[in-house]
Amino acid sequence: MIKPEKQFFLFGMGNREKYVYKEGGQLIKISTNEVIYSFDILRERFFYDRYMIVIWTNDKKIYQLYENSYGVYLEDITDGKVNSRELITSGDFINLPDFEDYKYPEQLRILNHEILISFKNGKPVPNIYVYTNPWYRDGAMMAMCLEKTKNLHLMRDWALSVTDLYDRNNKGNCEPDNLGQLAFILSYFVDKNYPLILEIQKEADRIMENGLLTGMTDYSHHEIYSTLWLKLAYERLNMDTSAIKIPNEFDSYARMFWMDKNDVELATPYDNPYDERYPYLSWARYHFNGDEIPKELLLLQYPMSWEIEASEAIYEDIAPLSTEYAKNKCGAPHSWHAAEMFLYLIEMK
Repeated sequence: MIKPEKQFFLFGMGNREKYVYKEGGQLIKISTNEVIYSFDILRERFFYDRYMIVIWTNDKKIYQLYENSYGVYLEDITDGKVNSRELITSGDFINLPDFEDYKYPEQLRILNHEILISFKNGKPVPNIYVYTNPWYRDGAMMAMCLEKTKNLHLMRDWALSVTDLYDRNNKGNCEPDNLGQLAFILSYFVDKNYPLILEIQKEADRIMENGLLTGMTDYSHHEIYSTLWLKLAYERLNMDTSAIKIPNEFDSYARMFWMDKNDVELATPYDNPYDERYPYLSWARYHFNGDEIPKELLLLQYPMSWEIEASEAIYEDIAPLSTEYAKNKCGAPHSWHAAEMFLYLIEMK
């Protein structure tokens, strides 16, 4: 994991305006890079899993900057009482479970934040700095998390506004896994008669051969993985899956599909060195196999998720947050990575 030169914390979960607090006392509005507050810092403490920073200033003031279900607030708590409270930004109500019944509550709270922060202009994106457009794969993984936390309402308007069957984010390619991922997202909000679902079905029929969707995903052949997404979505929508046939053949992405592994567990050999650039691939395979997670991957830090050297990310756009991130081509936090971690850890009570 690339370390930023300064600690930071992002505020503005869901469809709220986005801000970043950077070590040293600056609260910055991300959309304009405007410094909203600059504190004369004596010391500060980050409480990442509580979405809070406590600030002690040289003029003997104490502030807490925090986010809750209703918005982002700055409070003067000098002398142990709330002397003033300012609402920085608000928006839709957000459910923020404490996850105290789970094995890793602190990690789940941080990961939940990293998923919820990944909305940009009302759209779910992999990272709010280096990506502008939603990716259906990342969006589908986020939707699973939003269902767990009762926050699907945050995605509804975007999902119902989609008109293109493909996100076309990899050099404009029409990647077949998008069909199932988009249908899966829509299944939370519509039924099988929704016009875009009917279009997805028609397109899937067009590109299906011998029970598998054809075409390239991530510039390679992952027909089994792509078709498993379609099968999962069809099952959620109570649609006919009889035309889908999953062969006992190798697909390097198939073992990432832990959501329905019965079709692939004998087909795909397991070789999963940890991928520091695309760690969501490793986490998905951990989940598939029920592997014990290495302790170093569960350290409480922020961010807990990232992606490095992705082909379509615009890394110079993250320089205002961290020049180290920009130099090393790192996007952190990252919604797909956070979602894979969250969805595995939430199974552990």
